[in-house]
Amino acid sequence: MAEKTPNQVKAAHAASPKLKQKDNIYEAEYLGSGTFRIVKPKRQARKRRQSALKGTTRGARK
Repeated sequence: MAEKTPNQVKAAHAASPKLKQKDNIYEAEYLGSGTFRIVKPKRQARKRRQSALKGTTRGARK
């Protein structure tokens, strides 16, 4: 087993050179007069469902 020196820090998961990140996932275009066209990925259905199931009840008092 190789010992790590303090200078060798493991890269974050998303910063891994083995993972290929898609280019231009988010995009914003200025149309003028304070108007922008924003393109971003859709939320995944399974994550929306889990958020609704585990999230707080809408309209409930704290």
